[in-house]
Amino acid sequence: MNRETAMAGLTADDIASVWRIPKGTIYRYAHQYQWRRYTETGRAYYHPADVTATLDQLIKEER
Repeated sequence: MNRETAMAGLTADDIASVWRIPKGTIYRYAHQYQWRRYTETGRAYYHPADVTATLDQLIKEER
């Protein structure tokens, strides 16, 4: 992976701050909903489309 590709993904910290959910929940969702991910220099990056699809759906279900 090159630096540009790594910047396209979301870290657990990114997701936690944007959606205001605990990082433990993020890891659970990533496993449960099989988010695509890759690692770069020891950090996991999640595919933004997987993250937003899951979280948008969960928000809709809450309403």
